[in-house]
Amino acid sequence: MEPSSPELPVVTSPMMTGPEVRLVPAVAAAADGGEVDGLPDYMQPVPDFGQEVEEELVHKWTVVKWSTLGTDRHYSPEFNCAGSRWRIMLFPQGNRNPGYVAAFIESLDAAELASRDPKWHACVSFNMRVANPSLEALCGRTSTSQHRFTLTETDWGFSMLIKMSQLTIPHEKFDNRCILEDDCFSIILTMKVLKDPLGILWHNFVDWDSRKETGYVGLRNQGATCYLNSLLQSLYFTNYFRKVSTMAAHLDQAQATYEIPTDNDEPQKSVPLALQRLFYNMQFSSGAVGTTELTKSFGWDTNDAFFQHDVQELNRVLQDNLESKMKGTPAEGAIRKLFTGKMKSFVRCINVDYESSRIEDFYDIQLNVKGCKTLRDSFVEYCAVETLEGENKYFAEGHGLQDSRKGVIFRQFPPVLHLQLKRFEYDMERDMLVKMNDRHEFPLEIELDEFLEEPDMTTDQKYHLHGVLVHSGDLHAGHYCAFIRPEKHGRWFKFDDDRVIPVTDREVLEDNYGGEIGKPNDAPMAAQRMQGARLHKRFTNAYMLVYVRDADLDEVLAPVTDEHIPGHLRRRFEEERLIAERRRKERDEAHLFFNLRVLSDDVIRRHEGHDLASYDDKTPSDFHVLRVRKDDTLRQFVGMIAEELRVGTENIRLWNMVTRQNKSVRPDLPFQEADFDLPLEQLRVKLNKPPAEALRIYAEVCEKPIEAVHDKPVFFWPRTQHSNLLLLFVKYYDPLVPKLEFVSTITILDNHVQFMDIVPQLLELKGLPPKTPVKLFEEVKIGMIEPIKLTDTFKQAELIDGDIICFQRDIVGEGILQISDPQLLSAPGYYEHLSNRITVMLKPKSKELPNKGDFELVLSKKMLQDAVLDKIAATLDIDPLKIRLWNATLGVTPIPRGMIRRTKTATLNEMLGNTFYSQASNVIFYEMLDVSILEFETKRYIKVQFVDATLKEQGPFDLLVLKTAHIVDVLGAAAVKVGFKGDLAHLRMLETSHSRISRVFQRDDLVSAMVDLQGSTLIVEEMCAEEIDKAPEDKVVPVTHFFKDPFRGHSTPFMFVLKPGEMFSETKKRLQARAEMTDKDFAKVKFSFLSQQYRLTPIEDDDILHDRPFVSPDAIGMDHPDKTGRLSRFGAEKAIKILN
Repeated sequence: MEPSSPELPVVTSPMMTGPEVRLVPAVAAAADGGEVDGLPDYMQPVPDFGQEVEEELVHKWTVVKWSTLGTDRHYSPEFNCAGSRWRIMLFPQGNRNPGYVAAFIESLDAAELASRDPKWHACVSFNMRVANPSLEALCGRTSTSQHRFTLTETDWGFSMLIKMSQLTIPHEKFDNRCILEDDCFSIILTMKVLKDPLGILWHNFVDWDSRKETGYVGLRNQGATCYLNSLLQSLYFTNYFRKVSTMAAHLDQAQATYEIPTDNDEPQKSVPLALQRLFYNMQFSSGAVGTTELTKSFGWDTNDAFFQHDVQELNRVLQDNLESKMKGTPAEGAIRKLFTGKMKSFVRCINVDYESSRIEDFYDIQLNVKGCKTLRDSFVEYCAVETLEGENKYFAEGHGLQDSRKGVIFRQFPPVLHLQLKRFEYDMERDMLVKMNDRHEFPLEIELDEFLEEPDMTTDQKYHLHGVLVHSGDLHAGHYCAFIRPEKHGRWFKFDDDRVIPVTDREVLEDNYGGEIGKPNDAPMAAQRMQGARLHKRFTNAYMLVYVRDADLDEVLAPVTDEHIPGHLRRRFEEERLIAERRRKERDEAHLFFNLRVLSDDVIRRHEGHDLASYDDKTPSDFHVLRVRKDDTLRQFVGMIAEELRVGTENIRLWNMVTRQNKSVRPDLPFQEADFDLPLEQLRVKLNKPPAEALRIYAEVCEKPIEAVHDKPVFFWPRTQHSNLLLLFVKYYDPLVPKLEFVSTITILDNHVQFMDIVPQLLELKGLPPKTPVKLFEEVKIGMIEPIKLTDTFKQAELIDGDIICFQRDIVGEGILQISDPQLLSAPGYYEHLSNRITVMLKPKSKELPNKGDFELVLSKKMLQDAVLDKIAATLDIDPLKIRLWNATLGVTPIPRGMIRRTKTATLNEMLGNTFYSQASNVIFYEMLDVSILEFETKRYIKVQFVDATLKEQGPFDLLVLKTAHIVDVLGAAAVKVGFKGDLAHLRMLETSHSRISRVFQRDDLVSAMVDLQGSTLIVEEMCAEEIDKAPEDKVVPVTHFFKDPFRGHSTPFMFVLKPGEMFSETKKRLQARAEMTDKDFAKVKFSFLSQQYRLTPIEDDDILHDRPFVSPDAIGMDHPDKTGRLSRFGAEKAIKILN
């Protein structure tokens, strides 16, 4: 299916018969675009893809005298369909594939129709075949296609409709007749023009303008931030979430995002301000909006933008962060009142009047997909009541073991209900998390009154579907998009990163239910829109649903207008918009302008270093930068720079600057009068300047006239071809400071004078006493500072315009003692010091540890490590001995590479890892320690995880203890870290390997005796009450979790009390309570005795485990699936964190 080649000549052939046009036979097309069973290929109907058909027809065109047609294209007579004119375009010898007949359908009045309506298009589904002129059943294969005909795409068809050799093959079925008969054959076109109510059927979206077409804009994807974009669109269209005006009384007059005070916030560090700006831009921007500023305010770097997270987890973390920012502001409580409901977990005894219950808040509800056909089924399962009886009786305080009912019921639903469909669950057979693509239907409206504990007589719990967040893909990779209905009962739109398009209810519902494709009328519309789409198993389905309560619909979705946005935010964002608009205009007109950097004496004074200024793009000097048009003349430019320098045009002389062979950049010659009327671009070409370099100009300024000619002041000595004038730049070096500074320019009228002749002038320029002994040097280039003899002439020294001379006092005698560093005694030594100067970026090793952010220091490559640490410590305001440093990898986003070992002789250059052959990163990572590095050398870090008596985990934590400490000291440090208030005697430390307890430490064991084993974990465990109160004859043994194979351990192991004479049927009840497992999960556990050699022996109910000998690391094994989810479904675990 390709467009035709337009380069072939057009030939009108008289050897064609007229067309035969007739109505299509009444055969229903397959809704999915596939074949209809029982019909031969040539009778298969044209698919309509579930769209309404505007008009359909069959066009038969008989081609005669085939052998005489040649290679030129030929056209059928015109025919009409759906108010447009069409024809078939034939290439007898093919247009791109020799040996094939090619044919295309062409729109003849596309230009005329598009001139009346720029949005004109025709969506045509069609098929074409070549047949015997009198026997249509004798035909080639039917080719089917569909196309959106527009002004720019007026033809579409088949470049390989049929092989030419097939035209003359005899067919036994038809008495050995051929398709080509009597040098004729027919082309039969069947076409349907489909209605396109949304205007996007088979749209290529190349020129799609979301704002213009839909009124809304999308969000740009930073790499893998589609999940973030989908959530932000959902929150944005929950208008109350961003609104400043108050809500109805039952929402307690709460206010939301725009009401969070952000007047003094920094844009890069304030999540509320970044969110306010994002929402403002989404409302008023003409194009897709970026989210980079928002993710930077999260504390994320570039790598985070390429790590896909779970949208529901992000929603929780973001809402928690905003709630913390809202405390004490007019917006406090807004999120809670908008998204938070209440549920009650209960256990209710059947035969006695006793109930144990707990009421909890929820921000979202996680509902099962597996085993539930509809959303209501999921709610029914969620609220299903479980009966506890027999061995599972509930122990009711004061009543003993009782038959009871256990369940969950809702006390209150929020105005906006977020429902997460559990598409990712653990598959026991495959031993992994998998995506559940099961069909799960959700309605546009749902009644939830039946799931409330007590009916709300004031508010009907009827909810309307507002948004569907969709995941397309599998466990490890995929894409998120959002379907949202912004207005009450309005149209649905699909928000797919930067593109927004209208969609139908079917695309929102049916296409995102999941399940298998194949049933009638069950083809996804989105897939059908793709040309040549194949039907396949659905992997695109709803993951998160947003419902809004009917009673709150008007208020939650009420429009957000300018009045709802605080004035200070409107002003701030409008100023930023104008700045951005100006920059955009500058970019659009960039080809007409260039930036011209001008060097002046004040720029040179601010530059301390080699040459007159730095033209390095990384660290340029602060030149006078003027944006000039390329067609401005040099004379016009003189007026601009005179205004910039605030002097008269007569006080300025402009010099062309050149890059010398030694790489220094110096003034060469002043511009001549003939140059002043040339456009700057033409002048650049004249001077052979490459476009990237543009022009470099030095502006010499003289405010005092040197003489008068015809009563007019003259400010510059005239230059002739034979003049000996020199313009030199003078620098002064003071060894006592030490400092190098630019003093002035001087003009030498005769290059035959000696250097000693200008010494008095130099001393006067610097204000030094007459007859002060001085030394003179010429700054030739970096690394070449040559001494100058005072008796030499300027000609003998071969000085030219733009050269730099440096002078200093000649320090002798006791003055030398005042110089701290002998290298700095003379200017060449100081220049070498400048050559070693380097700007180092300091970054915190971890943003989660104490730090003072990024900062830069200007240091010397030869600086010793102690001196470097002193400089860093002064900035951090910390003892130098409490700092550890790491060098960094090269790259756009450097990361810590290795710790820098402390030595007395290491230089900064060595610390960075620079060598003669390679250049390392100028980034150093730092860590602020709680103790001195000297003390640190006597201590060691121990990473432990704390587990309380109910097996709840905290950590892991890094504990710093003395190397001579005992285990009891580690227990004390862990208790302080987690705020443990109990008896320290109730803590112990375990070593685990692969989720199995391998060692129980004694309290007097030495820390120094501990060996760090790869894969091992240290756990500080709080003993449970049962163990604290155990009898002397009781035995304490380890319990470990695994699934199928003892080498595949999971969850946290723990210690358990065995009682003498107790059968395992009773032990299991206590084990379930200790493991904190539900009846449903505990019923799936298989128990075994796990020996040191990993041998499994099943445990029976009548076994008495206390009688069995346990030798470390023997344990009770619990074989059951891992539900901890320690690995995220996107790969290695990486929790979402918002750091600001």
